[in-house]
Amino acid sequence: MKKLIEKINLALFGLMVPAVILRLFNLGYSDYQGDEIKALYLPGTGENFFSYLLDQRKGPVQFIITYFLKFINPDYTNQLLMRMPFALAGILSVFFLYKLVQMHFGKKAAWISALLLGSNGFFVAFSRIVQYQSFVILFMILTLYMLTLAVKRPDYKTKGVIWAFVFWAFGILSHYDAVFILPFVMYLISVWFKRNSKTNPAALKTLIISLAVSGALILAFYIPFVFSISESTLSYWSGRISGEVSSKISSSKYLFSVYQPIYVVHFYILASLLGFVFLYYKAYGLKLPKKIKFKSAASYIALFAWFFIPFVFMEWFVYIPGTHIYVYILPVIIIISIGLDGFLDFLSEKFPGTVLAWAYQVILFLIFTFIFAQSYAVFVDNTKEYPWEEEKFLVWTFPEPTPIYHLSLFGFPYYRDWEGISAFVKQYPEISAYSTNERKSIVRYFVPLEKDTNKAGFYIHIRNPQTFTETASSEKSQYWMEKYDPIFTLTKANQDYVRMYIMEPGTLKEINDKGY
Repeated sequence: MKKLIEKINLALFGLMVPAVILRLFNLGYSDYQGDEIKALYLPGTGENFFSYLLDQRKGPVQFIITYFLKFINPDYTNQLLMRMPFALAGILSVFFLYKLVQMHFGKKAAWISALLLGSNGFFVAFSRIVQYQSFVILFMILTLYMLTLAVKRPDYKTKGVIWAFVFWAFGILSHYDAVFILPFVMYLISVWFKRNSKTNPAALKTLIISLAVSGALILAFYIPFVFSISESTLSYWSGRISGEVSSKISSSKYLFSVYQPIYVVHFYILASLLGFVFLYYKAYGLKLPKKIKFKSAASYIALFAWFFIPFVFMEWFVYIPGTHIYVYILPVIIIISIGLDGFLDFLSEKFPGTVLAWAYQVILFLIFTFIFAQSYAVFVDNTKEYPWEEEKFLVWTFPEPTPIYHLSLFGFPYYRDWEGISAFVKQYPEISAYSTNERKSIVRYFVPLEKDTNKAGFYIHIRNPQTFTETASSEKSQYWMEKYDPIFTLTKANQDYVRMYIMEPGTLKEINDKGY
């Protein structure tokens, strides 16, 4: 027995290794990117903690985490430290998804689910940034896991429900995305209540207490939050739904391909179709049922609803879902695991004694290895900084994304020494303005000056910027770059990734009239 336990633990350890590698290796390499800065606790002068939380566009969990980390690293210069809690949340998500799927759909499906979640580009990227997603995912999985324990284990029939609703509250306080597990929650609660309501008079009381605790946690924040929503926040939400905040094309398939550029989207589509087939087969068999039976097929129907509702919402009602499509990719991963596992059982039953089942497992192993290697090249290896530059992968090349699409990019390796740039800027307190070809949302944190080309000052030119615009930001900047040498550079692989200039203030004509 001891040897069997050790074997199981060793196998589970081996399952977790790829997830750990993809989430922890080179975690501190990149500069803060875009929305990472927005997740830091950076209150204005005189602004207290609670009013700061209410002024944000989403739940408070990520800001509470960075608030406490501020005591360890007050100036947020340690990117590794800041990202570590989010990376650990991502690793725990893989572990608890394995446990959840194992209890519902079997060990093989659990293995496949964990391998897919551990190597999926979206979920790897979420775990490598200071942002809410990895905690939303963890709390969603923990909610379902604790409810499952409440259903399946007598020692958890009370505390499992209470903890589930607490975790769900934490998920919703991380981001509203956590509500999308509702179909599977309702399924598990209905099973739990039916099993316990007759034999346990306290079952209803447990449910009411759980809902009350969860509701109190959620409403304590969201009631004042709703009453303090700003016009800019409402405008932002409206723009994401209507598409008015961007003139670019929104394509979830294309965005998925940016995070996993070689063949992975094709595998997910085909494997999803296989998963839906076996989802139906396991629920109803080969024949069409004369009437839909919910009792025997409830878990499969609930899983499908968990996928279908957020899919319809994100793809039909929201013009720019961006990376929020993870809310339906998570149940899709489970559906894929059911399909791949079901097909293995089909081969073993229909073709016993042949090499088909063995060959199929070898193919799956190669596919998972390929996806892991690809994610390692995309997110961990930083010799080339895809997607801002092309990167070789085996016999393929990761292509640079097409800027006509709305791209939500984060978690990728990207280093331009913005802390060094910031230190250099502070050496010239007399200069009050800057210009750059990089995104303002990144620069304004490190260079707290006015952005104005005519008043600048500093011109910061970035090679492979996150704007995907290599050209100078103005005619004046282009002129100065051609005529004068940079006074600060960041050079990697014999190429300048940062060139920084100090320009004469004024328009191009005005500085020409001065003799520049």
